[in-house]
Amino acid sequence: MNLVAVVGWDPVLTGYLAVLLSIIVLCGSTYLLLATNLGVRLGFLVAWTGLWGWNLIMGIIWWFFGIGWVGHGPAWEVTHVSTNPEAVPVELVQELNNDLASEPTSGWQVVIEADAQATADAAVVCSAGDPRRLETVNTCLFDAATDYQVHRVMRVGGERYRPLGIPDNALTQYFIPSRGRPHYAAVQLQPYTPTADIDPNTLGADGKVLLPVAELDQAAPIYTVVMVRDQGNLRLRPALVAIFSGLLFGLGCYHLHRRDQAVWAVREAAGN
Repeated sequence: MNLVAVVGWDPVLTGYLAVLLSIIVLCGSTYLLLATNLGVRLGFLVAWTGLWGWNLIMGIIWWFFGIGWVGHGPAWEVTHVSTNPEAVPVELVQELNNDLASEPTSGWQVVIEADAQATADAAVVCSAGDPRRLETVNTCLFDAATDYQVHRVMRVGGERYRPLGIPDNALTQYFIPSRGRPHYAAVQLQPYTPTADIDPNTLGADGKVLLPVAELDQAAPIYTVVMVRDQGNLRLRPALVAIFSGLLFGLGCYHLHRRDQAVWAVREAAGN
């Protein structure tokens, strides 16, 4: 029976076999061509060095442009959910208060940050079957995002800079990475009062079903979801690929150079 037909039912295994077969065909055909012209050992050394040289170039391109086999990008991470910002062990967060009528101070800015609000929603909303509800300490405060109102989203920090006053230009942004000051975001929200279920028999003056109006629970506390910006490690994997490939490429070049030196010594001895 055909091997591909045997594993055709499993797309994951078929994908692994396809990649393995492609590597064998590509690298094997190149080595076969070099072996017939340079010999088995020298052909393998040239093919080995060329392979890691190609990986080095690919890794450098991935590293510069942040493409290919990359790590995770920047994202918000929830650190605290509290009704009293002054109790949060972050100095900048302690400057916040629950007075929604006053503007935030100490550099905090009210912004429209969709990803920060989405992260806060994912932290405080847990469905009935969410495994986080089984944890002793969790942030499961609501069953749905319609159970509360987001008053404001704020952020502070995150300024980028380079050491020693190095300017930011097209050259330094690739070769001299900038540093970021701590970047925080805070989402303040408050629950609604429990609403009655929709009664299809209750109609309004226009003949339509009356929908319950959500009202804020003034007696409920205001929750502050504190987040810190994780800059991620987008270029870490490409950097490791480039460095590892560079070491193996240099090792192959060194052995080729040593072989050339041995051949030159034999030729020089034979000439004398």
